[in-house]
Amino acid sequence: MKKILITLIFALALTSTTVYAEEITANLNAEASELRESDKSTELLQYSEEYNKYINHPYGYEIVVPNNLKLNEDIVSVKSRLESDNLVVEVLYDNFYNTINSNSTYDGYGNRGILKNSEFEVTNEYNHNFNGLTGRITLYERRKVKTNEPDRNYYATITFARNTNEVITVFIKSSDPVYIDKIMPSFKFTDKSEVLKKDVNFHPEPKNFDEKTREFYDKYFIDNEKVDFGIFEPTFPFSADKLTQLEEMFDYNFPVTLTYNNCSLPFKTEAMNTAKKLGKVVEYTLYTTDIVNGKEKDITLDILEGKYDEYLDSLARGFIEHDNPVLFRLNNEMNGEWVAYSSHSVGKDTDLFIDCWKYIYDRFEAHGVNNLIWVWNPNEKSFPGFSYNNYLCYYPGNKYVDIVGLTSYNTGNYYKGETWRSFSEAYDHFYYDYIERFSHPMMITEFSCASAGGNKALWHKDMFNKIGNYDRIKLAILWNGQDYDLTKAEKTVSRNYRIDLEEDVINAIRSGLSLF
Repeated sequence: MKKILITLIFALALTSTTVYAEEITANLNAEASELRESDKSTELLQYSEEYNKYINHPYGYEIVVPNNLKLNEDIVSVKSRLESDNLVVEVLYDNFYNTINSNSTYDGYGNRGILKNSEFEVTNEYNHNFNGLTGRITLYERRKVKTNEPDRNYYATITFARNTNEVITVFIKSSDPVYIDKIMPSFKFTDKSEVLKKDVNFHPEPKNFDEKTREFYDKYFIDNEKVDFGIFEPTFPFSADKLTQLEEMFDYNFPVTLTYNNCSLPFKTEAMNTAKKLGKVVEYTLYTTDIVNGKEKDITLDILEGKYDEYLDSLARGFIEHDNPVLFRLNNEMNGEWVAYSSHSVGKDTDLFIDCWKYIYDRFEAHGVNNLIWVWNPNEKSFPGFSYNNYLCYYPGNKYVDIVGLTSYNTGNYYKGETWRSFSEAYDHFYYDYIERFSHPMMITEFSCASAGGNKALWHKDMFNKIGNYDRIKLAILWNGQDYDLTKAEKTVSRNYRIDLEEDVINAIRSGLSLF
């Protein structure tokens, strides 16, 4: 009888607990549902039989678009993207308050890159009335380069000035000629409300590296509890003499070196073999440019058209034969207008950068290349600082990025407008942004301190004391070189980044490296 009573009490207790748990779960689900329903920062609503209306409350606008477009808000802080196979409509927000930019210069400067690129042709520019709101329209196009999928080679940008500081830009690309009224029959500003939802967090996908590459990746990026340092020395890996001197000078073995290449030059077989013999892993930087008529030319469209397949295949074979890990850095600083492959100069179309990245990745993968660690490396700041050129717009996708690279220099104050910056001043502003957005291991792909404007030795001492605070950074590449003032006939040194000239700098670096 006692056992029966205990059993009954236990059963009742269990039932009561279960009911209570179910009630809690139901309440939590209801609360979650309420939160979801109240998250009205953006909405995609049916507008008619053929169209949807997208509303962005924080940025204060409504746009009507075809209802076959799928919404992507991965980087909603920068842009909202609606797309199908044949059509892309992006809505970008810019606020020029407290910046060097303004509404009055945005259209002209933003389109300057298009006008300078012979691959793109501006076909029309005019103002259009959207129910009392004036939009500035630029129509342009390029040749078709894709044959296996729709090539969205017809473009339009429509800019709407909300006030003296704020601009909304609608960027359209289509596989057919663009008819604005058909694609975007309505646009209007609305009152701002709500809080903008968060962007997604990007994370790397597992990779099938070969054994040596996996070992290197795990050692330096996964299991590493400190920072290791590599170096750029201009004479290496063509000659090992200077690198050997530096390693003796600093009493440090640099496991990684840096080299640069563009598509006018073949795979650097001999140089790569030299690095391998000395036990060095190369950060191999490739630019999708070629030398045409003595000038550097972006070849993004040519690559997508298949004109460089033979060259890419030769690189793939070179990497396979190298049989050693490679940190493969493709088209770094892509958000800087000084590189030919920046979207600023390539139709303001970051999709072309991404498509080119994927094209090369897939071609290497088809060859069985499994010793490349792919490094995606924007510049610390976007130039120009417009949303279409925001560094996030260049992210090719989780599958295609293994390491997020950071680049910032203390350039000194040789040139007007430049200021001396400490290591923290150079890195804080974007490192803490990156770690919120990316779950990838990180590395400083190249960095240094110029001589003009401050104490170079103390800068390095401070850097070594501070770099450990950036716990996601596992590898940092010191840059031992110089920039030259090309405006002067004698081409004097403008930024002296050499770390092997001044005794106090040498001592500071030797002492700092000994801590790691």
